[in-house]
Amino acid sequence: MKKQRPPFQSCPHCDARAIVRSSGQISLLVRELDYQCENVGCGHTFVVQAAVVRTIVPSACPRVGVHLPRGNPNLGPKRKPANDDAPTPANDPGPLTPAATDMSG
Repeated sequence: MKKQRPPFQSCPHCDARAIVRSSGQISLLVRELDYQCENVGCGHTFVVQAAVVRTIVPSACPRVGVHLPRGNPNLGPKRKPANDDAPTPANDPGPLTPAATDMSG
């Protein structure tokens, strides 16, 4: 399994990359991360709060006591339309007209 990298954050003072030095769970939905700027000339150390704020797709196994508002579905992952929603292919002549289907004459 590939090791996950912590979320990228730039230093608010010098815009250099900052890396996570430690983190701690504040509550079920909030975590604090201690970042340190990699720019030796800056050396800023700061705290970032990461919070779960809304649900985009509900959990299949919801936890008792966790109540999150439903988010705007347009903010979530973009979904492709079903195959029947596809546009008519360019080489398809479209619906047949009654004159074209009349075989009597």
